[in-house]
Amino acid sequence: MKKNTLERILKVTVILTVIGILIFKLLGINILTKEGIIKIPSLISGIVSFWVFYISIGWKLPLLKHIVYQENINGTWFGTYSSRDFTTNEKYDGEIAMIVRQSFLRINIKSMTMNYINYSFGEAFIYDSKSDSNQLIYLYSQSEFNPTDDNIRKGTSELMLHFNISGQEFFGDFWTNHNSKGNLNLKKVSKKHAKSFLEAKKRRK
Repeated sequence: MKKNTLERILKVTVILTVIGILIFKLLGINILTKEGIIKIPSLISGIVSFWVFYISIGWKLPLLKHIVYQENINGTWFGTYSSRDFTTNEKYDGEIAMIVRQSFLRINIKSMTMNYINYSFGEAFIYDSKSDSNQLIYLYSQSEFNPTDDNIRKGTSELMLHFNISGQEFFGDFWTNHNSKGNLNLKKVSKKHAKSFLEAKKRRK
């Protein structure tokens, strides 16, 4: 869990605790008395229930998502890539799908072209409140089970999330261990997870 997310959760927990104590006081219950101490487990249960709800569903809801902000990028993305091989100076262009499986605490990415599938094995989705920007950084490999094998193509992607009239878009760059660099341009096409490149392509608007 990111440090700023943890700090935010702690701050909100303190606020919820204070609100709970004030409610008890309005009901004529002093938290420092025997009657108040008996009510403490109820207060704790209420706060725990709130976080269980928030982490499972609440963080996606427009009215609640800013309590501990985490932009929802879960679903299927589709767009184009362009890359250049520094060894041969050849340029490659094509279409690419990105499947994002996201929960409040975790994120996993699988990218697919007509010929290749890449699996993420190190991910970070970072929100910068000062610039009001979201950045997705992930390491990927063509091996799902042995991602650190040096003989397998792998790389790093750094994408920025943008918003426009048509919806969410990712722009950014990627690098591979095969002396190539490129850029990506992706639009979110579905909240559901496509199971193949062709299925993702069909979901384009």
